[in-house]
Amino acid sequence: MKDILVIDDEDSIRKVLSIALQEKGYNIFEATNGREGLEVFKQKKPEIVITDVKMPEMSGLQVTREIKKLNSDVDVIIITGYGSEDLVIESLRVGASNFIKKPILLTELFKIIEDIALKRESKKRLEVAKDVVIYEKKKCIIGNEIKKIWSVVNQILFNISPFFEKPTYEGLRIGLYEIIINAIEHGNLGITYDDKNEALNSNTYMDLLEERIKKAEEEGKKVQITSTFENNIFEIEVKDDGNGFDYKNIPSPNDPDKLLEAHGRGVFLTSIYYDEVKYLDPGNKVILKKQITKPL
Repeated sequence: MKDILVIDDEDSIRKVLSIALQEKGYNIFEATNGREGLEVFKQKKPEIVITDVKMPEMSGLQVTREIKKLNSDVDVIIITGYGSEDLVIESLRVGASNFIKKPILLTELFKIIEDIALKRESKKRLEVAKDVVIYEKKKCIIGNEIKKIWSVVNQILFNISPFFEKPTYEGLRIGLYEIIINAIEHGNLGITYDDKNEALNSNTYMDLLEERIKKAEEEGKKVQITSTFENNIFEIEVKDDGNGFDYKNIPSPNDPDKLLEAHGRGVFLTSIYYDEVKYLDPGNKVILKKQITKPL
């Protein structure tokens, strides 16, 4: 995964991203607007597209929709600022993998790209189940190794992909990943938003993770994921061994103005993809539900 297309009508943002990503070893292609970006995409066929959501001629939403028609496997990352929240939410619904807000924190962007790489690698190891599933129940108990999350996500969702269109299924994968990583980082490891933001800014995030993971392992903290598929309802319960949190302050997906708030970003993403996201007191257990509507 080496080729990335950056689409932005602001020269300064486009150049900063291109230089930073080139220094990380990626091959970068640039475009100054959505229409030009689509032409570059058709010629160069990059695996990741980073696009501003608000541009003249063609918005990031339109770019995402057209790119997904050409290649549904491409990962699209949306760049957004205040005032474009509705476009971001719709872009996620049509297949964008993630979003990043302005001003762009490069370490956050690098982490999103690393997560995409892990997702792609884990996906190669599984074949899609072909049989019709009438009833299924699974239970996974994992430690606090973030690199293993995608493998767990694939195991949990292994048999339901035939029931969903590809963008929806990818959204379910992203949503479950976000919930599990929250359970590890904020639950078992006790990393607050301020802790994480400070560590990302000082480039010490991996050191913080290593320190907290060691402590959590000594305390025997785990994450338990239980999934049930019955009567056309797919339900997942994720429980960590942390102290919980005030989940009532999580931004609602029905309130786009809250999209760019500092906290609750992962849960916000999950709420877009699942029909129901419900936390239980004291906040260390969450229930996800998705109705099966596509017949085989």
